[in-house]
Amino acid sequence: QKKNSDSFIYYIIYALVNSIMCVPCLYGYASVIFNHSVFQPHINALSKLVILSSVVHQFCFSTFSSLSFSIGQVQDAGLIFLSAMSNAIATSILAEKGDGASLDDDVVAEVLSSTVVLLGLSTACLGAVLIMMGKFRLADAVAYLPLPVVGGYLAFIGYFCVEAGVSLCISRPIMKPSDWSYLFDKQALLLAIPGIIAGILLTGVARKCQDEA
Repeated sequence: QKKNSDSFIYYIIYALVNSIMCVPCLYGYASVIFNHSVFQPHINALSKLVILSSVVHQFCFSTFSSLSFSIGQVQDAGLIFLSAMSNAIATSILAEKGDGASLDDDVVAEVLSSTVVLLGLSTACLGAVLIMMGKFRLADAVAYLPLPVVGGYLAFIGYFCVEAGVSLCISRPIMKPSDWSYLFDKQALLLAIPGIIAGILLTGVARKCQDEA
């Protein structure tokens, strides 16, 4: 009985540590997905929406998966596509409405609602495709992708996460390489340094620490 009690405490501690690490990551994911300037006044609500959708995803995956050890933690593999889609939707609507449309509350509401609905529908469609691929055992087709393609894609995700983290630190959207010039501003650089150092330390700990605890 004591062993079961210790195991339960271990799981609780593991879940708390996992939550402490993952919640900031989800804020970073929200910053990546909604990095267009039109989303910035509403980034707090959008970040909470990302966290809620992640909770629903993890609950459904852990509850209905046939794998007894499944966790269903949200991954960063789709960030590039979600970011590109949200930017394309926002840019298209703002261009259609004309110059100065971003200052119109009705247009901003249209951008927000269209983006949230379309991202949700596209994610649901992707889930259906993945279910069908698993049902018909088509996942092996991924093995035909060249290794440099997969490696380059994963490396670019890392760059996206760094970009979003720095953007979150300095409270300015970084959408293209020239936006890194924000760091030439002394105040922005001072805000970014703690986040960069913390990221380096966490990366080092994750790579070097072998203890499960």
